[in-house]
Amino acid sequence: MFLTASRRQLLFPLIRRYALQGVVWGVVYSLLRFGLLKQELGLLVRHAFIGLGVGLLVGLGEAFVIGSNFRYKSFLFLLLVRTVLYTTVAALWLLLAASLKCLLFQQLSFEAVFQQYVLHGTFALDVGASLLVCLLIIALQQISSLHGPGQLFNLVRGKYHRPQEVDRIFMFVDVKSSTTIAEELGNLQYSQFIQDFFLDLTDGIVLTKAEVYQYVGDEVVLTWSLPIGLSKAQCVRCFFLMQRSIEARKDSYLRQYGHYPHFKAGLHGGRVVATWVGEVKREIVYHGDVLNTTARIQSLCNELGQDLLISEELLTQLPPLSGVVATFVSTLNLRGRQQAISLHGLTRELRPAEKVYT
Repeated sequence: MFLTASRRQLLFPLIRRYALQGVVWGVVYSLLRFGLLKQELGLLVRHAFIGLGVGLLVGLGEAFVIGSNFRYKSFLFLLLVRTVLYTTVAALWLLLAASLKCLLFQQLSFEAVFQQYVLHGTFALDVGASLLVCLLIIALQQISSLHGPGQLFNLVRGKYHRPQEVDRIFMFVDVKSSTTIAEELGNLQYSQFIQDFFLDLTDGIVLTKAEVYQYVGDEVVLTWSLPIGLSKAQCVRCFFLMQRSIEARKDSYLRQYGHYPHFKAGLHGGRVVATWVGEVKREIVYHGDVLNTTARIQSLCNELGQDLLISEELLTQLPPLSGVVATFVSTLNLRGRQQAISLHGLTRELRPAEKVYT
């Protein structure tokens, strides 16, 4: 399977995370089963190796099998597929590890290994424990995906349990002519259209270390901590990476829906208050004028004829923008702000092959 650079940067950290978690759980299993005092280094290494292999195979399965083919299946169906798949994976890997150990160190044949470990040993217990660890790792990953990367850890360690002031960059992204498209496609097909649109934004979001703050209808709100968003102009780079991803699938959208999701965005940053809220459903929310201003900037894209608008306040903090042209658009008095805000439109600089000469 051919992987682009962006897909590699998306999938490899995921696979690495599963592999590392497998090592940790392998060591934990060894300590729980044999105890700390009776633990031998070789035994600890063996279980860490087994955990590494199982975690690595689970990561590959999640990235290339489950994620690619069963994205929209029911929870129960996925649980069944994962149980069968990872039970098989764990069994084969455990059998391989036991065979290598016996062949290299005890000079036993495969038949002897099968008799000693599978029929009369702890093979079934080890497979069951491995499956349990696989499902636990996946469960933690799924819970984490509900809150966003890193937020589960923030919840556990109590970050933002009390309101804190933080500096953040926000981008409000919205589909142009969404009402017209929704009326022509109907509710169900339009919902699928938006689902595909959000999915195709993923590369740009992950590659620029953006966090998805909210999905609201056909709009997505992205955010960065100030240092990450400013570094290499990640917040600006994100928009153009998302734009290229959508452009690459333009023909597919037109074939399936007869429409192409042309989108607009507004960028602004500043100090907001962050805190966890809710009892039935917990999530981090941000409060402050920065969000209202960013939403207002995005709403002016159509009026000012721009796909991407950025406040001058944020633009002046960014490093030089390679391949991007910034054009002053207007100075506006936004409702709720005492000071006027200057807006700039950002566009990609055309490459020589893209320029039209007259």
